[in-house]
Amino acid sequence: VHLGYDLAARRRGGYLPGTTSGEAAGTRIVALAADYEADHVVVAGDLRHSTRDVDDAERAEVSQFARAIERECTLTIVRGNHDAGDAIAGLGETTVRIGDVDITHVPPAALPERPVICGHLHPRITVRDETGTGVRYPCVLEGARTVVLPAFSEWAGGVEAARLVRTLPHAEWRALPVHDGLIADLGIVFLPAGA
Repeated sequence: VHLGYDLAARRRGGYLPGTTSGEAAGTRIVALAADYEADHVVVAGDLRHSTRDVDDAERAEVSQFARAIERECTLTIVRGNHDAGDAIAGLGETTVRIGDVDITHVPPAALPERPVICGHLHPRITVRDETGTGVRYPCVLEGARTVVLPAFSEWAGGVEAARLVRTLPHAEWRALPVHDGLIADLGIVFLPAGA
């Protein structure tokens, strides 16, 4: 989710226009949960953006986000590499199991025994038309028993999926672009080397 991206930039002397507030991000996730009739939201790490310093404004963003979701859903937050410090009280789990699915922050280094959903890498894909014009989208990477989610924040950037799959377990990976809360399957597949 990377809450507080713009706040962290301002603390370091940069400027970004205000991004989605904690309340708005939570409300957006609740709306998506309602669309899928989900009553449990799990954040796969990196709820907040700042990795070292945190101020009252960022703590407020985190609180607003949690309150917005917890009015409608159960909220579980997996600890990510950006979640150090005291902005998120009581956070400690690096893996959460829901049914037979593990939710982690960092993708597994080898093919997992059970399904895994993770974040951390921020996959994106550039979709081009026949003229070569391209648009960059965050994307979901779906491989053998592993799903890698994109960042929820518009500011969190991303890494091209073709580059990321070389660092993931040897498998066929589908890149599913995400736009306005919808996931598209355009048939983008990365095959293992030598396949």
